[in-house]
Amino acid sequence: MKTDKPARLRSFAKINLGLEIHGRRDDGYHLLRTVFQTIDMYDDILIETSEEKGCTVAGDLPGVDWGENNTISRAYRILDREFGLPMGFHVYVHKRIPPGSGLGGGSGNAAVCMLFFAHRAGLEIGEPLWIELAARVGADVPFFLAGGTALAEGIGEKLTLLEDFRAPSLVLMLPGVEVSTARVYRGFSLTRKAGESKIEVFLQTRRMAVLENDLETVAFGYHPEIRAAKKALRAAGCEFAAMSGSGGAVFGIPDPGPTRALDVPGFRPVRCRLVSRKEYQERIGAWPSGKAPVFGAGIRRFESSRPSTSPTGRSK
Repeated sequence: MKTDKPARLRSFAKINLGLEIHGRRDDGYHLLRTVFQTIDMYDDILIETSEEKGCTVAGDLPGVDWGENNTISRAYRILDREFGLPMGFHVYVHKRIPPGSGLGGGSGNAAVCMLFFAHRAGLEIGEPLWIELAARVGADVPFFLAGGTALAEGIGEKLTLLEDFRAPSLVLMLPGVEVSTARVYRGFSLTRKAGESKIEVFLQTRRMAVLENDLETVAFGYHPEIRAAKKALRAAGCEFAAMSGSGGAVFGIPDPGPTRALDVPGFRPVRCRLVSRKEYQERIGAWPSGKAPVFGAGIRRFESSRPSTSPTGRSK
């Protein structure tokens, strides 16, 4: 039985301003350093609370697993096992963020729903435990508890909140193909170049031109059209262009204006802008007041004591 009016949430996408792989854990998961940034592309989520326990998830995009393996379902089960949630939820997702695009759609869905479930149940959870719980769902999920700009290390469970990165609007090239994160990570050869981390240089200078994505070469080999999309962005006038995450979306900063030069088969150009941490927390809708009770302004660094080994963790 439903107990209240539906709540409407927004689950924003992210891009990786840069991504470096520095090693591999004993269990095979890759160790990385990346700078996450939220952007104003988002999925709409409708949630109804029920007196009956459990979480059902549905959505409007065929091919997505809306069953028990969905990240939202896993987020509910983790909170329920930890705290014993007194109610259930019916969740419907209107997808705008393409799956397998490196934009964190599933991870963002899980994080904002997790925050809403906890708020609806009246749970008081401190910052370190929040990171631990989110990391059990997936490697990128902790970032979406806070949004804005953040440095992630380890497999994503070591999170440092950064001052919001400022940049003009950007263009996303959205792929028509879903890229397998597991396949891209499996294809990566761990041969680190000597020298200073490009991300460390960026953190000191805020110059995007120094940044790289170590996974691009692998993804380009599997999907040459991703390389073509990046070249088109540079040719159109973007000062910086890169693949996000493990692909296949590519972004260019700043927005070059007319998109005539961005006619790449299999890709659709979309204009976006960056979303600050304050705007992110106000707009996701997890709290009626619009103010996040989770991450205070003075909080900078978090680390999970039990990093994810879930199916959405970094691939072996």
